[in-house]
Order: sequence, then structure tokens, then C-alpha cells
Amino acid sequence: MGHFIKLDKNKYKLIADLGYRGKRRIRKTRTVEAKNDKEAQRLLILFEDEMKKDKDVHFTNIDNITLGQFYPKWRDNQAKQFYAPKTFQNYCSYIENRILPMFGDFKIKDIKKVDVVFFIADLSKNGRRTDNKRSNGPDGKLSASSIRNIHKAFSNLMNTACEWNLISENPCLGVKLPKIITPEGRAYSENEVALLLERLQQRAKPLKRLLVQFAIVSGARLGEIAALELKHLDVENNTVLIEQTITTVISKNKEERQFLKETKGKKKRRVSIPHYVMEDLILLGKVKQSQLDELGDAREWKEHTFLFSSDYGKPYNVSSLSSWWKNFLRKNPDLTQIRFHELRHTSASLLIHAGEHPKVIQGRLGHSDIKMTMNTYGHLLPESDQRASSYFNRFFEKED
Repeated sequence: MGHFIKLDKNKYKLIADLGYRGKRRIRKTRTVEAKNDKEAQRLLILFEDEMKKDKDVHFTNIDNITLGQFYPKWRDNQAKQFYAPKTFQNYCSYIENRILPMFGDFKIKDIKKVDVVFFIADLSKNGRRTDNKRSNGPDGKLSASSIRNIHKAFSNLMNTACEWNLISENPCLGVKLPKIITPEGRAYSENEVALLLERLQQRAKPLKRLLVQFAIVSGARLGEIAALELKHLDVENNTVLIEQTITTVISKNKEERQFLKETKGKKKRRVSIPHYVMEDLILLGKVKQSQLDELGDAREWKEHTFLFSSDYGKPYNVSSLSSWWKNFLRKNPDLTQIRFHELRHTSASLLIHAGEHPKVIQGRLGHSDIKMTMNTYGHLLPESDQRASSYFNRFFEKED
């Protein structure tokens, strides 16, 4: 039981007794002002109650820790430090909105693999969307990708519980998950690229035109393009270093914050591009540098010189660039309507049809595994294979 010690006329030291951790007694103290012992006793009761609910208090009984009690510890002492802002935000959202409503009152040690199996099965049922969207059918089913992301957040949470010796094994491991059926990415043909470049020349501002050109010749992701800086350009070798990406996090009060982080898979790559595109990028970078130097303290992101940025140096928002692309296509109906990301597919498909080796394409796209490249673009290879086969025909052609 807690108690207090009178330190001075109206000053007391409150000592909250929070039980035992093994053989060690857990206590918290606070110095307060009180008129008399009776008021000090009241403050002690309030203090003990606060400490028992406080997310920062040490666990006093490992065997009885619930997932709801463990989550804020994981969030504040593990996830916030080791996950990128966007990943952290998504994981917390999945846990708070999907996992805690189901398992929040469960003791961690009581959550078994079969519980996770039934949980995943329930997520796969109709009507499990919470955003009122029906993009996955009239019954509002969660996509396989969403279910996998929820499971991943759950598994990371439970894996930390294992690392902290709260449980002996992660119940999320080995659970069968719905397969993601990846639709074949659409891509422009050579003729369509030629028409696109013509329309850009006629109807787009030079900065946006260069952005699209770079997307096609580099195969870079939109976030990687937004994060491109002058320092990444190697004019002598016509190569661009892609080592970072821009991600945007939207807070609960709808405020947007941009973060710079490593590329997907945390792998840097150098991509060769045509010299005329490099010349335009270098010119853009020098102009940007000069403009930003004149701004002084009004400049944003002072340590960086982004090529595709606002007048004050702030990198373009990825969603804004996507919106611009949609509007551009809407105003040019003779162009096939594809997503901006599919310019990346366009880059890959053009190289495949040109006979480039998949391993080279893998490196340019930044895929961590050749399997990813083959799974994404394998449907384009039969035509290339037919060209390879036609090569051998010359050995069997008979002269007339």
C-alpha cells in the first residue's frame, strides 16, 4: 500500500506502491503541496490510480499483461524509433482500428496461432471495409494486400513481445494469408511514348515535361523522382544516383508532413539516362540552386536542392504530381489513360522489347530480387523469346 512522507509545512512526498516485478517492488514517487495529511492522502490515492493507468509505468506482472497494455510500450519504445514515419503511422492505425478491438483485452500469452487464423479469416469476409468504399466489390471486402498489411503489423507487435521475453513464440508466424493477384501493369508502346512526348512538348510546362521524360528513361518511382537532388547527377557518365524517396504522412488533424527516407529496400542504384535528359536536369538544377540561394532564410529544406520543388525549395507532393498527371491525360484524350506509376512499367517494357537482359532491368528498377522483375514483367517476355528463337532460323534456312 502506498504512503506519504511530510517534508515541510505544506510539502509531501507521495510514494505509490505498484506491486512486484518478480521479487522487486515497483514504486513511483511525486512531491506535491497539500494543506494537511488528509489532502495528502487524497492526492496519494489519485497518484496511485494515475500510475496504474500510466503507459510509462513498468509492467508489474508479466503473466497478466494484455495486448492493450503492451501496445503503447511497443509504440513509444520500439516502433517510433525503428520504423519510417509512414510505416509507423500505418502500423499504429492497423493495430488501433483492427487488432486492439479484437485482442486488446487478451493477455499476450493467451493469444494463440489459431486465434490469428480465425482473425485473418474474419478480415476476409464481406463488409470488413471501414471507409465506405466499394472498390473491391459491392460487399466492401478488404483487399488481400490490406489483410497482409494488418497481419504484418500484428506480427511485428508480437515479435517485439518475443524479443522482450514476454512470450516464447510469435503466434502470427506460419499463418496462411490471401494471395495478392497483381494485375499486369499497363504500359505505353513506342508509338504511344512518341505521341506522349509530342503532347508534353505542346501542352505541358517544361518542368513537368522533364519530370515525365525522366520517369520514362529511368524507371524511377514517383517518390524517388520528387526526392532527386542536384548532387545526384553525374554529368560525365550520364548517370543518376537514386538513393532516397519522399513520403508524406497525414496526421489525425489532416496536416501533411513530408519525410525524406531511403529508397524501397534501402538499396542505392545508379541509372544511366540519355545525355539530352541529363543536360536538361543539370540546367534545371543550376537554376534552382541560384533561385534558392537568393531566398536566404525564406528557403525551405535548406540542406537540399531538389530538382522538382516549389519556388521555396520544398519538394513536390507526390499526390499533387499524380493529380497533375491525371488532369494532363484528361485534357489529352488521344493518350491512353494510365497511372503515373505505369510510366515505370513503360520503361521496363520498352527495354524488354529492345532485348535488354532482365538482370539489367532489375538493377534499373531497384528490385531486390530478379523474381520480382520476372513476376511483374514476365508476361512481356514471350515476344522477346520469339525474337530469340527466330535468330536460330538462319542456321536451318536453305538456299534456293
